Amino acid sequence: MNKKEKNQGALVKGLDFSEKMISYIAMLFLVIMILIVSTTVFTRYVFNYTFRWSDEVALLMMIWFGFIGLALGVKNSIHLSIEYFMSLIPDKYQKYIYQLENVLVAFFGWFMLKYGYQLYMRTKATRLPATQWSRGLLFIMLPISGALVLLYSLGKMFNFIKQKETKTAAVAKDEDDKGGN
Repeated sequence: MNKKEKNQGALVKGLDFSEKMISYIAMLFLVIMILIVSTTVFTRYVFNYTFRWSDEVALLMMIWFGFIGLALGVKNSIHLSIEYFMSLIPDKYQKYIYQLENVLVAFFGWFMLKYGYQLYMRTKATRLPATQWSRGLLFIMLPISGALVLLYSLGKMFNFIKQKETKTAAVAKDEDDKGGN
């Protein structure tokens, strides 16, 4: 194995590791959000009491979870796309359309990174009313998610992350699998 293949293997492992870590963080945010909302509902109806901070923290977890999910969706190619129109395009051109998609998604990630960071910097000095945490925490996930979207899109463009298969290639693979059994 040459040096370039070792570097590519390390990059692929790094991208896969980042996906696992981000997935665990997203699960943690979801669990925290569910616990806070459930506790708030319970205390509101049983004890007629609500924690002041519960809505803010649950909102923060929901925002962070959503933006992490966006980045994972890009990595796993589960973001919204209209496959019907792709099926109308000949297979030999579909790979170019998918590359264009990667370029556009990377550009979107760059915008999220750049302008999300600016938004964070402008809001970090203000405080949330109940927790007194920085309002920037609401927006910090924008540049983080943007960086991940950009990284994953570039990984797909340079084939470090598995691309979508064309419709015909997927059907042919499925037929080969069925024929082999």
